[in-house]
Amino acid sequence: MGLPVMNGEYVMRPELSISSVVTASICPLLFYLDHKDEQMNSSRYEICKQISYHLGDRLDTAVIWEELKAVHPDMDDSNLPYLEQCLDMCRDYKGWRSIIETDLAVKSNKFGIYGVVDKVFEDSPRFSIVRSVRAPPAGIYVQDRLRVFGYILCLQEMTGEDIQGGAVEYIPSGISRPCIPQPIDKRRFLRALDQAREVSNGKIPKKPISPPCDNCRVAGRCIPGGKRLSDLF
Repeated sequence: MGLPVMNGEYVMRPELSISSVVTASICPLLFYLDHKDEQMNSSRYEICKQISYHLGDRLDTAVIWEELKAVHPDMDDSNLPYLEQCLDMCRDYKGWRSIIETDLAVKSNKFGIYGVVDKVFEDSPRFSIVRSVRAPPAGIYVQDRLRVFGYILCLQEMTGEDIQGGAVEYIPSGISRPCIPQPIDKRRFLRALDQAREVSNGKIPKKPISPPCDNCRVAGRCIPGGKRLSDLF
């Protein structure tokens, strides 16, 4: 899908979140349903996010819990064991770095994407994203590699820096791993971007050849491709 050009410059306004592009990479139908039903961050993600602000310092359970209650008054005590488990894991890791900025809003007019970078650092990797899932046995999950590439596109355009990679903080595992997206990750992201934009423009999405239906959160509302969008409801 071509991008409009004016005087040699791309002029597309940001229109798709990086997280929505990642969702489209999993399944276009999942993206469509998420696009219609705004998703809220889970309690576990909010806990991991709050922990991430304190990494590299003393991890005080009481202080972080009070902050969570102040930010999210509906956070109930059933989440406290999860907080404590994550903190126990994070205390054992010695590679946490000092941050220079948090929750940095980023965008790329060239690719029409936007998002929020969780943490920015002085040295390389220049940024990190926070995840509320356990790390894989090795490396980085595919969807997280795509997320990192999306943020790279935005930051390179905004700063003019040659940013090669980022980092992924798997808080429940208490570890941060560097991530340099490979060509296959970049192709997958750009393909998913095209698919997400087509769905946003009204095209009927179809399931991929191997959709992740078994664990899909909208499996009960989804039907095989080839139907009208109105049949999804």
